[in-house]
Amino acid sequence: MRSKWVKEINVFKKPSRLINWRIGLVYPNSYSVGMSGLSVKLLYHLLNQHQNIFTERIFKPKEKNVIPQSLETQSALTHFNVLAFSFQFELDYINAIKMLQTSKIPLYTKDRNTSHPLLIAGGPAVTANPNPIIDIFDFVFIGEFESIANKFLEALVVSKNSENYDSVAVLPGFYSSDSYGEAVKPIVTENLNEVNYPTAQVRPIYSQPQRKGGLDGYFLQVSRGCPHGCHYCLIGKIFRPHRERSLSNLKQLIISGNIETQSNHFSLIGSSTADYSNIEELISFFLQKELRFTLPSIRVDSGKDILNLISQSGQKSLTIAPETGSTETRFTVGKRITNEQIVSFTSQANQSGISQLKTYFILGLTSNVEAEVKAIGDLMANLKQKNSNMKFNISITPLVPKKGTKFGNHCIDYASISEGVKSLKKSLSSDLKYKVFPTRWAVIQAILSIGGRELTPVMEELATRDGSYQAWKKTLRVDPEVYYRQNYCD
Repeated sequence: MRSKWVKEINVFKKPSRLINWRIGLVYPNSYSVGMSGLSVKLLYHLLNQHQNIFTERIFKPKEKNVIPQSLETQSALTHFNVLAFSFQFELDYINAIKMLQTSKIPLYTKDRNTSHPLLIAGGPAVTANPNPIIDIFDFVFIGEFESIANKFLEALVVSKNSENYDSVAVLPGFYSSDSYGEAVKPIVTENLNEVNYPTAQVRPIYSQPQRKGGLDGYFLQVSRGCPHGCHYCLIGKIFRPHRERSLSNLKQLIISGNIETQSNHFSLIGSSTADYSNIEELISFFLQKELRFTLPSIRVDSGKDILNLISQSGQKSLTIAPETGSTETRFTVGKRITNEQIVSFTSQANQSGISQLKTYFILGLTSNVEAEVKAIGDLMANLKQKNSNMKFNISITPLVPKKGTKFGNHCIDYASISEGVKSLKKSLSSDLKYKVFPTRWAVIQAILSIGGRELTPVMEELATRDGSYQAWKKTLRVDPEVYYRQNYCD
């Protein structure tokens, strides 16, 4: 549930006499996590486009064993005809199961009937690998939703009071346990300019100005997919090809979004935003309109002109993703960026007025974690030595193999990564701040990312516990790392 001190604008309201179908849009995590991304805002808009269908948002309650309710009308999950779950992260599967259990909705499709809501799942995690949840949901949707959103809503209307959902089952991209094993082609939105995109985005308005943050702006999706194809990247694999909105379309969205969302701050969305073909013209438009914007992670080969424009906007922090400290390793995994380019970019950013640089690294891209650790330490020491006045924040994540990527079938040595993390912490100088994603949770993510139907009863049992790492050990009857090696390593 959202915090009590938060109010929102652009919340949908519909007369009850017009509503004959109710959808619960479920994001199985907290309000702050769900509303800090584009998916909830976009789906909330798309699923409310039919006048006779009312879609409400549902988030995981803060308190344990509390029955989830919608934000708009405080309705329980059982009061909806359809529950549409959006999964950005595999760990949210456990949250979703817990929400169903608390709501007294039978977990498995085979145990539900027409008196229960229709359960649908989608999102990047599901598109990559629906198998762990295929027996729970009546349908999973594979791909991007915009291009068939209206067809889906019409199919629901046709299915009203029907004992089956054949009109939904035949839609492109929809997949069920009945069709398990069949190849389903992901739906791809070919032209971003032609699909419905919200200009009046739902967002919180804070009664306490100091609490403003990343939730209160306008989310502007500049592009979709990624043109680079790094071997470990899920987005670059499942959301190909790389597509862009036209500059004229983006300008229209900016003007309308500024007015209808009542915000002068724009978060640019895209896995490779700085690669946008008209990025300099887009940034110049923001500066001309005196609107604020933030860029996500930027590639170091983006060019000095972009840095100068970003500096003019007043933005003082940037994020880059070297992934590894070695040029050779970087090229091997499909990221064709050299250490020399990283060093040059950092110096240029410093000269342009950027005072803080966030750097993202992955451990486990090779079989020699010790060499990876040394390369990261050497690169960061070099960057700090050449830019002593800059602040560096380092994020280190163990590799999680994603199904469908070139690392999907690799067996990751998480024991070596754990030792590597300890060594890296010791090697980094005290003036470098770092954050490490726990290796033990990377193991669990790996299990959920590449596992199959055998995980469903495991997750069911986990949901009855507290979700801790110890709960995983008890449920698996073995350490998760051992379970991973035994079940998913040749």
